[in-house]
Amino acid sequence: MSIAQNLNDFRASVTECQSFINYAHTKYARGNYKIAANLREFIGESSFLKIFIAWETFLEQCFIDYLLNEASILGNMPVKWVHPRDRDHALKMIVHTQKYIDWANPEMVRKLSQIYFHNGFFFNSQLSAINAELLDLKTIRNSAAHLSSTTSAKLDGLSSRLLGRPCVNFTAYDLLFSINPTSTTGATILDNYLTILDVSAEIIANG
Repeated sequence: MSIAQNLNDFRASVTECQSFINYAHTKYARGNYKIAANLREFIGESSFLKIFIAWETFLEQCFIDYLLNEASILGNMPVKWVHPRDRDHALKMIVHTQKYIDWANPEMVRKLSQIYFHNGFFFNSQLSAINAELLDLKTIRNSAAHLSSTTSAKLDGLSSRLLGRPCVNFTAYDLLFSINPTSTTGATILDNYLTILDVSAEIIANG
């Protein structure tokens, strides 16, 4: 698989999920939603989770492809310190003695990149640049995937910070589809994160 294909696959997943979200928020001419609130929330949060998985998949596939001497979209190849035999061998090298790699943990991915690539290639620099946003996304993911008192409190804190007002008993849906206070175009919090992920994916893919 090529690096370009990884980027295309990620963007295709985002586009598909955005179509689900748009469908869930369609309205009648008089302005009320066509779909019930609980179904809108289900579709919205499920689409977000699928986007999050697509981001993790993009990171994993690019990491392995670069280890296997794939060139970036711009034709660059990282200096690497290992030479896996094939895709399966590369994955085993990355996982090592762990059960799995948490690609949602930017610190872990950055450390791995510094072990296997000179200066961590663009994984280290780019994930460092958006570290705060990635941790925010993980907080939202955890809340959407398994709500508990702990995840609820963290989500309320994140929501209060991003929206600039006290937020209590917020859901992932409530936050993701709130209007971003810093936006001049009416973009949502989710829209802002999607822009950040798309730019970052392109930087990693371009190498």
